[in-house]
Amino acid sequence: MRLLSKILILSLISFIFISCEDEKSPAVIFYSSGTNELIDKTTDFNLGITFRSPINWDLRTSEISKRIEKSKGIIGEFVFNPSYLFFDDSTTSVLNLGRVITPDSLKGREDVLNIYSHILISKQSGLDHKVDQFVKDGIKFTQFSIDQGSIISKRLIFQNKFEDIIQFEFTSKATHFNSEYEKIKQSIGSIQLL
Repeated sequence: MRLLSKILILSLISFIFISCEDEKSPAVIFYSSGTNELIDKTTDFNLGITFRSPINWDLRTSEISKRIEKSKGIIGEFVFNPSYLFFDDSTTSVLNLGRVITPDSLKGREDVLNIYSHILISKQSGLDHKVDQFVKDGIKFTQFSIDQGSIISKRLIFQNKFEDIIQFEFTSKATHFNSEYEKIKQSIGSIQLL
């Protein structure tokens, strides 16, 4: 009788685990290895990376895109200074990317990327946002997905081999985001360190 009870209990537990397998949400895909939605590779020795931008997104001047992210403490200012700004006239989608200049007090600290991540997270309070981390080709990425209703952004940060913080920011109108998302995933998938 005890053996039969154990078998029934184990069978029930197995059934529960098997039925839960079907309810798992699909794995999130952060990037794509495809290249059919991208232009030729850009190599930037100052940033220490190569990447490919989406097709039909034209390179524009990035001088006005400089942005300062301040911490609430005495850490100092992080300055995002884009080197590139790509713009799609048909959808008004934008990709800006470049180096994040860290405060002098944090130069050489191993946790500088985490500090910057926390500052970015604190700026998103009140907005629908999600933070994910993934690794591709040995690069550890942190991705911030921000939904402001009419505008959706994907902001990626990672460090190059010189431990500089590099930031990619894709922004699109919500009405065009799904059609642009494959280009964004392919562009993310093209990022490599030099």
